Amino acid sequence: MLRLQYGELLVGVADSPEELGEAAVDVFERAVTQALLEADEITVIMSLGAAQGPLFSSLKSRTSIEWSRINVLHVDVYMGVPDKDPRSGGARMRRHLTDIVAPKAFYAMQGDTQPVEAELERYAELYERLQPCVCVVGIGETGHLAFIDPPADFTTNSIMVAVALAEGTRHQIAKAGIFDSIEEVPRYGLSLTIPALIAPKTIIALADEAAKAPIMKEVLEGPVSIMCPASILQTKVGAAMFLSREAAGELEALRA
Repeated sequence: MLRLQYGELLVGVADSPEELGEAAVDVFERAVTQALLEADEITVIMSLGAAQGPLFSSLKSRTSIEWSRINVLHVDVYMGVPDKDPRSGGARMRRHLTDIVAPKAFYAMQGDTQPVEAELERYAELYERLQPCVCVVGIGETGHLAFIDPPADFTTNSIMVAVALAEGTRHQIAKAGIFDSIEEVPRYGLSLTIPALIAPKTIIALADEAAKAPIMKEVLEGPVSIMCPASILQTKVGAAMFLSREAAGELEALRA
């Protein structure tokens, strides 16, 4: 695996999905194992997305991870889509990970709660009480983390917010096939904020699609900017990013 560094951020470029998943899970397992030496139970934040496929495959095969002592939060949810809908973040997280690894608890966001302020308050209180120590997050084609599209707020005191989804993000969701058409993709979502996502001691970021190569160049080689939310990872001690060769294809280190 090619290893690079951008500011405080360590970046690994994998030659295969399997290598990407295993490398990311190595970091995850070390972090949770260390945290469990100091607490009876811990909490992690897990995101969904294309790059999580290799990670989830590796996670499900690691029998040494003590999931019975680990709580799981997730990063975002479509507004107006109930948890029981198979397209919801909660349903997909259960289907792809938590029903299999059986964590101590999985706390799903509820995208159809009315008024929405009640869900923002409920999840913020959960976050504050559980104090997650690891965050696994994907990077979107707009440079977003979770549903925080540019311009991002790097300094907000809020833990969770309601947001309008950028058209680029809605098209990325449509391409993923979660909804049958772009018209069905919700226009709003609930999301953890940038400060909430990067507060945990360990951050693991993932991207594995060729379509993300242009934004990964901006994320890593450009300045830290609210117009590229994931660029904040350059400043985060304890952050690691894992990319496929395709996603890293426009980086100067790979083109030299």
